[in-house]
Amino acid sequence: MSTRIRIADKMSPGHRKILTVTLNPAIDVTYRVAGLAVGETVRVANVRSRAGGKGVNVAAVARHLGSDSLVLALTGRTEPDEFRAGLDRLGLPHHLVPALDAVRRTVAVVEDDGVTTSLQERGPAVAAGIRDEVMAAFRAELVAGVGAVVVAGSVPPGLGDETPARLAVLCAEAGIPVVADVSGAALRAVAKTPSVLVPNLEELSELAGKRLHDPGEVVAAGRQLVRDGAAAVVATLGEEGVIAVTAGHEFGVRPVERVIGNPTGAGDAAAAALARHLAAAGAVSEVDWPAALADVVATSAAAVLRPVAGEVDLEARAGWLGALAVKETA
Repeated sequence: MSTRIRIADKMSPGHRKILTVTLNPAIDVTYRVAGLAVGETVRVANVRSRAGGKGVNVAAVARHLGSDSLVLALTGRTEPDEFRAGLDRLGLPHHLVPALDAVRRTVAVVEDDGVTTSLQERGPAVAAGIRDEVMAAFRAELVAGVGAVVVAGSVPPGLGDETPARLAVLCAEAGIPVVADVSGAALRAVAKTPSVLVPNLEELSELAGKRLHDPGEVVAAGRQLVRDGAAAVVATLGEEGVIAVTAGHEFGVRPVERVIGNPTGAGDAAAAALARHLAAAGAVSEVDWPAALADVVATSAAAVLRPVAGEVDLEARAGWLGALAVKETA
């Protein structure tokens, strides 16, 4: 039996705040190298380390673009807490649930030509009862008042792949738009909720049960997901841009130019841009989709120009925003 949440007045100052959920946080390490040669010694020209995980990157980009954001995440049980300290250094407000023996590390090896190799630890399992703590913390933040929610990234062992779907249902009951940027079993579960899904081509193909090859197949898969209950589908296609399907409309937008850099945080930047439009509109049905999708593509490309995930090149983004053409295909 569900309990309906009584949220703060939508006219309160915090009603446009973006809440991001990171169930499997990380310390993100980025190595810059001239080239990666497997089996050989590679000299690292530059290294950056920061608190990460997809939801953290979304929150960082949202704040970089001028929105208030709050990170809800799991963290380690022991002190010193490197993840908490990293969030503090980034200036990101947070609500943390101590649950992990250690916060995992991810490594992005970025070559001078832009080729990126990612090494991602799975992360430690969580103890029984942690999901109840996460749900309680999430309800508390919804009650405090948020404009949109982004649930992003993987789910640690022991928490349950259905957890993002449970969070999305709470958002639906509270009338708060939610972006779900998850994969695998978690994506299959959340796809049945009224969330805005942001799958890449591989993830959308998995949901469709077959390999998708062309825009028409992407649109058809998006239509089916919307018929099955998703609020909207924004398929991120890398250099091909995005294709979005909403109730009754389909849109496509391609980047103005090819961008070379670190693509690690491009998807997170896209989710942040989308969440800002959802928070401003208050509902999926009220979103100015052409403006939102142009922002998604421009912000995603601008993230590629930055050396680490969670940052965007604001000057490049501003230039692309005015040059992108969004086409309605329906």
